[in-house]
Amino acid sequence: MADRNAPGALPVVTTPECEAMVIGAHPDDDDIAAGATSALWAKQGKKIVWVVMTDGAEGSEVPSLIDSDLMLQREQEQRMACEVYGVQAVEFLRFSDGHLTNSEDARKAVTRLIRKYRPRVVFTHDPSTHIYAPDPDEKPDDTAYLNHADHRATGSIVLDAIFPAVGNPRSYRELLAEGLLPYRVHELYLFFTDKENTYIDVSETIDLKAKGLLCHVSQFEPNSEMPEWIRKGAAETAKEAKEKKGLEMEYAESFRRIKLYVPKEDNKDVKKEELEA
Repeated sequence: MADRNAPGALPVVTTPECEAMVIGAHPDDDDIAAGATSALWAKQGKKIVWVVMTDGAEGSEVPSLIDSDLMLQREQEQRMACEVYGVQAVEFLRFSDGHLTNSEDARKAVTRLIRKYRPRVVFTHDPSTHIYAPDPDEKPDDTAYLNHADHRATGSIVLDAIFPAVGNPRSYRELLAEGLLPYRVHELYLFFTDKENTYIDVSETIDLKAKGLLCHVSQFEPNSEMPEWIRKGAAETAKEAKEKKGLEMEYAESFRRIKLYVPKEDNKDVKKEELEA
């Protein structure tokens, strides 16, 4: 770590300007992973920003569709869903769907947005999750799911942007000319993970999540069973929260929470609580 007190050193901003930024690979990934949590926090008056990494142009079973038409349709669907949740801003980076890589351009684009919005918390894919596979002996009728390469790439891009680029004054110095100062993200919430340690009670916003997902008409039929599937999954997550943490919830979303920075004031509060305990 370099000397932060060196002559000419640029201080790193640590004060957030919004509560959370959710960064997903495709339109509807943010919805599935954190739609109910986003709606809940927005309902509490917190500013939420969403980012979609790819253009979503491979999200169809119809080969004859024009890529740009599908991209624009999916972006509009995502905007409509964000209105349902109360998400205040959504950014589309339009990298090629199905071909996303942890490139210099991708890391710089994410660094720019994190510095621009300064979220306290960043949500993204867990890049270490490659295969979701139930035990075939315990669940013989269930099949495995191979995590999409774009999901893993997104997680890697975001983590590599957060450290070191977002907080390093010498990383992407051209961003300084745009007024985008180095910034320190406080927490990271990873989704689509098998290492959950945090459960959020979304019982009051689970219906908003289902409603928002139905905005993605290119992905789900109007009479699809998506709402039932969402409630079932959230109920199973709530059951897991009770088994692992003793928490009582009807519906929940789960994440792998990682603390990256604790403000000094919070440190003082923690130490005070420990002394009074």
